[in-house]
Amino acid sequence: MQLKKHKAKLKYILLLLAVVFFLSSKGFRSLVKNYLEYRRLHVQKLELAHEEVQLKKEFKAIKEPANVERTARKDLGMKRPDEIEYRFTPPSEKDK
Repeated sequence: MQLKKHKAKLKYILLLLAVVFFLSSKGFRSLVKNYLEYRRLHVQKLELAHEEVQLKKEFKAIKEPANVERTARKDLGMKRPDEIEYRFTPPSEKDK
């Protein structure tokens, strides 16, 4: 009976010593630190992959001819050589 109690105590003491050894070991701490950094970088990689997909969609939409023409007309004030540009003054407050 006492032998079983001593074996159980010995088992817990050895387990405690193993835990203390691993936690005090510089290599184990380095391993844990590297694992945490790996997880952080993996999450960052997934975020960047998602951002890349979004940017590719946006770039594809920008390259469409209709969008290029709309941007050139609206932002740069361009027109085709055979077009005539009409400009109207906005109505005054009295005319409204």
